[in-house]
Amino acid sequence: MTAPSSGEAEQSVRRLEEQQRQVEVLRTVADQVVADIHQGRLSWADWLQQASRHGRYGFTNSLLIPAQRRTATDVRSYDAWQKQGRQVQRGETGIRIISRRGKPASVFDIEQTAGAALDEPPRLTAAEGLERLCLLAAKLGLYVDRGQRWPYLDRLERRVALAAELDDVAAATELAHQLAHVLSTRDALHSTGNGRTDCYGARRVRADSVAFLVLAELGLPVDRLSFPPPAQWAGTDHRANPTAAVRAMGETVLRTASGLRHRLRSIASPLVTRQVETPPLRTARPKATKPETGRRDELLAVLADAHTFYTELITSGWGADYLAARGFDADVQKRWGVGHAPRGPRALVEHLRRLGHADEQIMDAGLARPGKDGDLVDLFRDRVLLPFRDEDGSVVGFIGRRRDGARGPKYLNSPDTPLFHKKAILYGLHESRDHLARGGRPLIVEGPLDAIAVNSTMPQTYAAVAPCGTAITPDHLDALARYADLNTTGLVLALDGDDAGRAAALRAWQTLRVLTGPIDAALLPQGRDPADLLTSGSRAHLEQALGSLIPLADLLVDEKIKRHGGTLEFVEQRLAAARAAAGLISQLPPDQIARQVARVASRTQVEAAEITAAVAAAISPEPASDICPARWKHPAMSAAGRRPSPPRRSRAK
Repeated sequence: MTAPSSGEAEQSVRRLEEQQRQVEVLRTVADQVVADIHQGRLSWADWLQQASRHGRYGFTNSLLIPAQRRTATDVRSYDAWQKQGRQVQRGETGIRIISRRGKPASVFDIEQTAGAALDEPPRLTAAEGLERLCLLAAKLGLYVDRGQRWPYLDRLERRVALAAELDDVAAATELAHQLAHVLSTRDALHSTGNGRTDCYGARRVRADSVAFLVLAELGLPVDRLSFPPPAQWAGTDHRANPTAAVRAMGETVLRTASGLRHRLRSIASPLVTRQVETPPLRTARPKATKPETGRRDELLAVLADAHTFYTELITSGWGADYLAARGFDADVQKRWGVGHAPRGPRALVEHLRRLGHADEQIMDAGLARPGKDGDLVDLFRDRVLLPFRDEDGSVVGFIGRRRDGARGPKYLNSPDTPLFHKKAILYGLHESRDHLARGGRPLIVEGPLDAIAVNSTMPQTYAAVAPCGTAITPDHLDALARYADLNTTGLVLALDGDDAGRAAALRAWQTLRVLTGPIDAALLPQGRDPADLLTSGSRAHLEQALGSLIPLADLLVDEKIKRHGGTLEFVEQRLAAARAAAGLISQLPPDQIARQVARVASRTQVEAAEITAAVAAAISPEPASDICPARWKHPAMSAAGRRPSPPRRSRAK
């Protein structure tokens, strides 16, 4: 490849430097607004009002957007408006924000666009909003006591008392405040039944601020909430950096409110006539057409009868003893609805026919296929059967584990049917939904027995799910996002510690990189999965294996260095490793970049400034190799540009 001229390289460097300068200017503007909040020139309630409109872009951008256009109400990118059927009007100037990658970007307010009208979100009454919050509280394992006749006799720390005389708006305000405490990892539930007289200072500001944003999401009044001047809870001594306290408060409020608001969008209250649509985690793709209600009910009935048939046979074959030997006792088998498929070729088909199900229904449910003689034969034979469930808990498919040493695939899934799509469903998601609602961190394992092992052993820590035979997909993330705020909790991958496991991690990263929450990896002993650890050891072995996490980014960056740098003995190897790592680092959230640059610099002995330049180059639209290769020249290179070469046996291809 022909190297660009020094003039082109300098132009590229100047372009990157200008982008960085713009970002620094934007950060300076945001810092000034933070100072205005601390000094009272902008009230905390005014910022919350702005955050209710623009908080999805993060704390810094929630300051930058109104600083440039105070009247902005709904801002989106140029492309996002086009997808909504609206066009940015000629001559309009974009509102500059800082993108997730730390680059300057432009968004436009709806008043700067023209085109199709947007659908108005449904407006809730105070009673409907309170009902939504009560349903959310129930999903989080709380009991809302609003002057009930009968006393609550369960765990008092899970009781939220609302005075009977409170009207619906006041009750919703108090409940939102308490839910903010529940979702904060540092707070306990604070409910005395007599208001919040025991909640003071920054803690009360944090919970009331989250309540403000939640009420705004529901369209309920927020005028019952008032806030002291930030100087009272952030301090005034400059040595304690009070503006940093204001910024930390804002970021915490947005993060906690995002978790509550996300969960609220997935709840349909019985009082709400129009369900609020949950924003997709990614650009929406057309979904497969759902079967008509009558057809769906028929298939669900066939699958329910098949599941009953399988579960009644669990003790009649080898399955129950096999599972017990692996650490899954009878109670676990019953709780997870485990069954057993008999060896006979038509045992299930004949049973379902006797119950009145037609052959077409049995086939469409994915339970049978035509045999050599044309008659139906069971799809699952002589296997331990585990059910896949949909959001309502209905069985929509199965995965079967063969006997050790038997012929055929180790695991066999139901085929794609009108109800079951392997690339969109996660085993264990329905069963672990309550763990997710209570803050259990999503853990992705390989197989169904691994999910059962983790959920049975560490339910307070993880909510384990398994894609079962396919790589993690955007549809899987969408399914998880209905129960967990992945951009807050992130998730954990349980990986085999060998090369295959690392390769699987790299494939998963291409899908998971859209998340802003922490993505970690639990490296298991080579060739051992969670179910194996539970079988051969004990609960302690499994907890130990899953207790030591490393950021997935660390694993992937190290893999890039290893793959492209080899022994790192020669200059070319070290530079190649640093270049490859920089490309991956440029895809990380901005707050992770500095740490990864330092790690790569330490491993490769390439200066951190050079790696930083490569990261910046990787963010730009041009290929990294065309940006400024001159900046990669090592002092050991000769004036003529010749580079020391490794031996021929290590020749790069």
